[in-house]
Parts: sequence; C-alpha cells; structure tokens
Amino acid sequence: MLQYKWTSVNITTNKQANDMIRLFRKLKPKIGGQDTETTGLHIINDKPFIFQFGFLHPTEHKGYTYLVDLDRQPVLAYQVMRIWLTQLAPTLDIYFGHNVKYELHMNTNAGFVYTTENLSDTMFYIRYAHDALSERNGGPPLSLKSYAAQYIDYRAKDHERLLASERSQKAKDYNLRLKLRLKNKVPPTKYKAKSYTLSVLEEIFKDPIADATDLPEDIRQDYLDWFTLDLPLYLQHKVTGLVSSDMIRYDTLNRQHLYTYAHFDIIYMLEIYLLLDPVVKARQNTIGIDFENKLILPLYEMERVGFKIDKQYLENSRTQLKDYILQRRQRAFEMAGQEFKIGQHALIKNILNNDYQIECNSTNAQELDLILSELKQNNPEHPGIEFIELIQELRTLEKWYSTYIVRFLNELKTCDRLYTTINQVGTISGRVTSDFQQFPRDAIKTIDGVELFHPRRMVVPTGGDYNSIVYLDYSQIELRFQAFYTILVGHADLNLCRAYMPYRCRNKDNIAFDPSNIDHIRAWQEPWFLEENPEIQWTPTDVHGVTTEKATGLTPDHPDFKTLRSKIGKPVNFAKNYGAQRQRIRQMFPTKSEEEVTRINDAYYLAFPGVKHYHDYCYARAQAYAYTENLFGIKYYGVSGHKLINLLIQGSAAYYLKWKIRELWEYTKANGIKSRFQMNIHDELSWERHKTETEVFFEFQRIMQDWPDTQVPIVAEMDVTTTTWADKKGVNNLEELRLYLGD
Repeated sequence: MLQYKWTSVNITTNKQANDMIRLFRKLKPKIGGQDTETTGLHIINDKPFIFQFGFLHPTEHKGYTYLVDLDRQPVLAYQVMRIWLTQLAPTLDIYFGHNVKYELHMNTNAGFVYTTENLSDTMFYIRYAHDALSERNGGPPLSLKSYAAQYIDYRAKDHERLLASERSQKAKDYNLRLKLRLKNKVPPTKYKAKSYTLSVLEEIFKDPIADATDLPEDIRQDYLDWFTLDLPLYLQHKVTGLVSSDMIRYDTLNRQHLYTYAHFDIIYMLEIYLLLDPVVKARQNTIGIDFENKLILPLYEMERVGFKIDKQYLENSRTQLKDYILQRRQRAFEMAGQEFKIGQHALIKNILNNDYQIECNSTNAQELDLILSELKQNNPEHPGIEFIELIQELRTLEKWYSTYIVRFLNELKTCDRLYTTINQVGTISGRVTSDFQQFPRDAIKTIDGVELFHPRRMVVPTGGDYNSIVYLDYSQIELRFQAFYTILVGHADLNLCRAYMPYRCRNKDNIAFDPSNIDHIRAWQEPWFLEENPEIQWTPTDVHGVTTEKATGLTPDHPDFKTLRSKIGKPVNFAKNYGAQRQRIRQMFPTKSEEEVTRINDAYYLAFPGVKHYHDYCYARAQAYAYTENLFGIKYYGVSGHKLINLLIQGSAAYYLKWKIRELWEYTKANGIKSRFQMNIHDELSWERHKTETEVFFEFQRIMQDWPDTQVPIVAEMDVTTTTWADKKGVNNLEELRLYLGD
C-alpha cells in the first residue's frame, strides 16, 4: 500500500507551472526525484519527450508529481524543465532517479547538464536494504515496477502491461504489412507452409546469421520495399529481420496512458525510498549508499566518452565469421544427414542416440563436455567426437556473431562509437556490471587457428588530440585481498603472501618486514631476504605455478609446465578463490579422470593452507552472525558461508575500485586534466589520453596503489596503445611510455 497521498498534475499552462514553483518554495521539500519517457535507450542519441518529477511534503504524508510534454508543448515544457533542474532540484537534500545516470544522460541530451551532488538512486536502497541475495536466489528485483509490485502495490505493473500490449500490436501490424506484400508467394518446401505466415517469417529470421541477403530471391525485393517504405526511419535503424515489440518507441503510444504511467514512475520511486530508508539505516548500511552516490557523476561522465570503433573491421569480421559459420554448418549437416539448428536439442539428442550410438540425457554444454571427456578417454577415434565438437563450436560462433557483431553494428548505424551504462549494484558483492564487462580478451578462431574476430581489435583511439589509450589494470587484486584476509583471520598464508610481498623476510639492516607498516608495504620491491635462508633474496611466489606443481607433480622446468599453469593452475586458483567445490572442478576438467580431478581439487589447499582457515572462518561467521562486513564497512546480510567466501574478497576489491574511481575523478577535476576517463572493464581503467599529457598517468597509478590501511601491496600495471585495444603494450616507467608514444 502507498504510504503517502499523492497529487498528480500534467502541467499544460503557465499558471500550473507557477503553482508548482510556489508550492515547492513554500514547502522547501528535502526529497524529490525525476524520470523521463524517451525515444529509446541510447544514452547519447535518444532524447526525452516527457519529463516527470516530484517531491515529498516535508512534514505531512503527502506527495506531488508533475509532468510536461516536450513534444506537445515544447516552449512551456523546456521552461519548466530548466527551472526545475537549475533552481529547484539542486535545493533538495536527495534527488532520486531509478537508474539515475540514465536520467542525467537524458537531461544532458535535452540541453540541461545536472552537476549538483545531491543525487541518489532507488536501486541503491533496494540493494542495501535487503539480504545479499540475487533475484534468482530469492533476493529483490531491481526493476522499478517489479519491486513496487512485490513490496508496495500489487497493481504496479498494470500500466506497464497496457503499454506493452500496445507495443506488441504495433509491431504485429508492421509485420502484417510484410505478410501482405508476400501473399502471392510460396515459401520453400522445408518450411512446410503454403504461404508466408508470420510464423514462417519468424522461423527464417530466427537464424542468428540471417539477414535480407539470405532471403529467397523471389521475395528479397518485397522485403526491402517493406523495410524502406513501410517502416519509419527509427525502426529501420533497429530492424534486422522482423519488428519486435521492444523496438516500438514510447512516443508513438497512447499519450494518456503514458501520462498515467509516468506519474506512477515518480510515485513508486519515492515510495521505495520511504519504505527502505529506515531499513538501510537500521542495518547500518548507509556507508554503501554514500559509496554509490559519490560514483554517480564520475561514471556518468565515463559513460559519455564511450569507445571509438573501427566499423570497417567489424563489417569485415561479420562477413568472414558468417562465411565460416556456413562452412561449419555444412559439415555438421553432412555428418547428421540432414539440416538442423543448434538450438534443436531434441533433434540433436536423437542424432547422437541413433546415428552415433551415444546415450545422452540432454545436449546442454555440461552434458556434452562430459560425453566428450568419456569418448576421448575410452574411444578417441569415435566419429561422434567431431560431431559434438562441431555443435559446441557452432554455438560459440553464432553467439559471438549475434552478441559482438550484429548487435554492435546495429548500434553503430547512427554513430561511430559504442556506449554502455554501468550498473553500480548489478551484483550482490558490489562489483559493477555493464555490457562491456564481458568483453572477451581473446579472439575467436577457426579450427586451424586463423583469427576470425577479436572484439578488442575493433576498439581504437579517437584520433586528433586523443591519439592513444592508456590502461591501468589492478594486478591480481582479488588474490591480493585473499592474502590480506588470511592475515586478518590469523593464519597468514606463506605462499600467497610471498606472492605479493616479502612476508617473513628481512632487509639488509636485518629489519623484519612488517605488513602493518605502510613504509614497509611501499618498499616491497627493495631487496629483502628470506628469514629461513638469509642468503636467498625474496622473489614473488608464482601463485598459479604453486598450484600447478601440487596438481600435476611437475616442476617449473618441465616443458609442459607453462601450458599446464595456464590450463590448470590459473583457472583453479580463481575458481577456488570464489569458493568452488569439487563438483565445479569436475566440470572445469571434463577430460580428466576422477583421480586427477581429486588431485587438482586438493592442490589449492595444499598450496595455500592459510586460505582453508579463511574459508573455515567464513562458514563459522555465517552460522553465528546475521551479517559480515567487508573491508570497507559494507554489510552482507543473510548469506551462507559458501557465498561469503567470495563476497568478502570480491566485494572488498569492488569497493576499493569504487573508492579509487572517485578519487581519480576528483584529481582530474582539481587539476584540469584533459585526458578522458573512459571506462572500467573488471579491474582495468582506461583513459583516452590527450596528446599534451603523459606524466599524469603515473600520478593516476600512484593514486590507484595508495592505501595506508592495506597489509598487502596493491599494484596497478600500465598498458598503452596507439592502434587497437587488442594491441596494448605494457610500460614500466615514464621513459618507456614516452618512447612508445613518440613524445
């Protein structure tokens, strides 16, 4: 139920606008918010056409919402928007949005740059008021209407459903126009239909690599006529097959329905604050809100920089990858004796059962990995091996084609840069998420090793004054935090600590290294000598190498050791660091015997016994207490010991990064830095370097590494490129950076 009584006004006259202003100035409210209805979701190209806002009465249980229509009454609407954003909203104590950075982008696109730091986001309150559980595991939804429907008003989705129905009907109407153009044409026999129904057309375009050039010749021109004559321009920028409901713009829908929907956006947003603010305070998680609020403007500015893209490389990759997919499909069809789609699980299962005498319960990735493992061990010449590998390869190829090529080419139809929004609370640990967080580090290749497409090769410097990109990447930051935690729980792990600092070592003056002494931490690279053997100078332990030795019994001088370090040591360390159990290790190594899997699983604790004590601490802590804090005071409520293992490490690293992003942003503002803070991808920060600035990146590096409270050195490694992201090179000092840049 709603806590407040709400008054909603569509401002259509000067009098209504003035009444709103007088009421605001009389009441002097402390809490307010805004939302927009927009032409789309692109943070640079789209614009608001309805602007809605509201505020809470400071002493009574009343709330007020207003909206203006920027399309229907542009002069009045822009005047109201200007007064609200420049005079009224800045006086609020808290100014909310639900996905507030998106709202800032829409304000900017309408001509109003909002920079007052009273901003917050109701998604922050949802995350910090609830137990640390994902929605999939019983946690709250972050969507405004979904959350409101579950916790505030069961009718919250009614207006959304009304608009969704209208969008679906409009999409259907556009598609029916195509059907009419094809009414006298007969589809190929494989579709088993007498005419081009919408189902047949959907089947054609369900293929992730299909486009207009793949249509039967007799209907290709009809499709192109429909595309250019029947579809509005905004849809032509989006459509690659048929029109889907999510492509229909909101400004084409029933205005009265939109107005009601818009008012309730503000109502539900402010009601969420009313519901959750006492909970956040009771749970003492306001520190999390403060962390997130300070990141809003830095991340907003980063999002507006985006990535310059080599569109020709992307298009060439599309052609190359599509041709290769068609070749591999043809081989798969030959082996199956029929055409099929990789998503036809029942058919593929039958082919494996009947044609290759391979029993399987399903054809999901895990099941196929296990089958493949058994075949390679027991019958390495079995023809089913090639067929299964073809299925797996095609699934990867088609996913890459649709996810990293078609989608990006579609977004680039109206510009030459890619933009994304960064979700600050997309994970329960606090790690930020975005479309670009999953950018693969490696290329996709043919079975012969020929590179087909490297997603990072399409990212290039802008040029002109910004002719290079500089990256600062935290080195193994989560393993460093793992080492830190072994110290904090009283069982400092020798191997793990010595991977990052001269733990239990002495310097030339026979002074013992003290991790609680910040001067010692800062001097970690100076000569230190092992306590147990003073003749030997400390060198960092290879953490992945130690695990590899325990898992395989091989030493680093073995010719296969380097390969095994990459394929076993490194993935096992990260998996176990996230709390992986034996079952997960079994899945990671489907070709290994049970004995080998057991040895690999045990290797981690044998290499790092101190980590076992940390894991035991997490299990005990979760049983005894309702919450546990990470190193930055963020409290995680209601989680199991298994989940806590990852949350404390990943969460602490995430908030350290958030803290440093804000610190770097403040430094750039205070010093008039021209280089543009671009994005963070996992633990890597990037800047488009202004050609006049070089030394500043070493100051950035110093800021990123400086933490007086740490007991493990934090290291940020520098890379630079003047060509593509995939070609970045490491640099260790100013001389090397200048040499690379040609300064």
